Amino acid sequence: MITLIAKLNVKAGREEEFINTMKGVAPKVREEPGNRAYVMHRAQDNPRLIMFYEKYTDKAAFDAHRRHLGELGVNLADLLEGRPVLEFYEEVG
Repeated sequence: MITLIAKLNVKAGREEEFINTMKGVAPKVREEPGNRAYVMHRAQDNPRLIMFYEKYTDKAAFDAHRRHLGELGVNLADLLEGRPVLEFYEEVG
């Protein structure tokens, strides 16, 4: 099992556009084979900071997820300031 914490800084003024876009994408991601969780969070003290909690059965499922986002036409680079910070974790208990 792979757990991913993805932290994204949304461009100023684009927060609601980003959230609405991802609210439409999230249910489709949750249907992917190998996806076990895909939950979007917004920082309480910074409305531009979005965090995704994601779980996949293995690296192949995560790689398929990345391809699927491209197939869905999600262009995060246009909505983000800087690159996402990705933290990968291995479930141990």
